[in-house]
Amino acid sequence: MTVIAVLSAATAVSFLVLLAQTAALITNAHGRESLNLSLAQAGVVASQRPGLLIVSEILAVLILLIPALLHGFAFYGLMGLRRGGWVLAFLLSLAWCLVLLGLPFAYMLWRRDTRAAFGFSS
Repeated sequence: MTVIAVLSAATAVSFLVLLAQTAALITNAHGRESLNLSLAQAGVVASQRPGLLIVSEILAVLILLIPALLHGFAFYGLMGLRRGGWVLAFLLSLAWCLVLLGLPFAYMLWRRDTRAAFGFSS
């Protein structure tokens, strides 16, 4: 059981490291400028860029913060032999299975030839 707890803690730390890197990119003027440039290259109108930049930064932080917190709570719950920790760790393991197994299938379904076979225009 401690192996699962340690893996949960390692995952939480990994997400926290990614969160720190994202925060460094967001708070650095050059990082914000590179994000703004990528939005410009994507064809976003100049008047919409500041709002879209803020929304994307908030989403990036939340996408990294929520799993870090969940894995941290699972670690403390597992180490304390609490039922909630076990339930949370179990649910997180199911989510990881869906993500890791679902990504190859999503890629195969998203390919141009597969979409064309189902009548979606390229």
